[in-house]
Amino acid sequence: ARGGARLAARTSGDSTVAYGIGFARAVEAALQIAAPARAHYLRALMAELERLANHLGDIGAICNDASFALMHAHCGILRELVLRAAQACFGHRLMMDCVIPGGVRTDLTGEGDASLKVLLRKIRERFPKLIELYDNTASLQDRTAATGILQGALARRFGAPGFVGRASGRDFDARKTLGYPPYSELDFTVPVLSAGDVNARVWIRIREVEQSLALIEQILDSAPQGPIAVELGDGSGEGLALVESFRGDVLVSLRLEAGRIARCHLRDPSWFQWPLLEVAIEGNIVADFPLCNKSFNCSYSGHDS
Repeated sequence: ARGGARLAARTSGDSTVAYGIGFARAVEAALQIAAPARAHYLRALMAELERLANHLGDIGAICNDASFALMHAHCGILRELVLRAAQACFGHRLMMDCVIPGGVRTDLTGEGDASLKVLLRKIRERFPKLIELYDNTASLQDRTAATGILQGALARRFGAPGFVGRASGRDFDARKTLGYPPYSELDFTVPVLSAGDVNARVWIRIREVEQSLALIEQILDSAPQGPIAVELGDGSGEGLALVESFRGDVLVSLRLEAGRIARCHLRDPSWFQWPLLEVAIEGNIVADFPLCNKSFNCSYSGHDS
């Protein structure tokens, strides 16, 4: 079962942590065991770092597809700072193999704690200026506003997850709706807009970056001390988990037989997003396809798996 966590995490390279958490929680449900409280907080810390890195990358890439390379460059710098902090905290820029069934592999050191506090300070200093630049650049707004509109009714009909659904009025976030640990003990809001265009999907990401910064700060302040993993054993059973990746909710369903994986199904949020992208690009000029596509940022590997 531990070996399967690596396979699950690598199904979608930009959601390494989310898939790892989903797989681990499904195994724990199948074996009817609970990971230690500190492990839940460390998992959430990794997940929010992953969310930060991907959202910052997406914001810059969307602007780059509108030929606004300055935003792309500066968001790329902030993304690099997040990845370096992840390396300092957990020994891997993408935190690969850090989440395991039963807990986590690596604890947060004092050096890692300090690096995160520096990261929070730097992003809070620089990010608002970038958002002001995005919001006040008329030529950029002309490209993103009213482009690639996804109507709320379709978002709800397809159960559109993540920023795609929330930009079109669908208020669902597994961290809040299900409240799996430790999110039920943390204070955060889920941003929701109704315009459903590229601009709205950018703003959802912006607001989620702000929420992730606050969540990381709360986790550092409130994470309990204690063990970071428990032994699994060689039991049998079936487990199901739904966790929130940066792209939307990831579903993991599996069956264990004597500690070995007999059946495992991974469902990426892009299963529900790809058909909606086809609708969103209708009526737009060809030059705006990259904007629509990147604002959805569907996963290829996650869908094909």
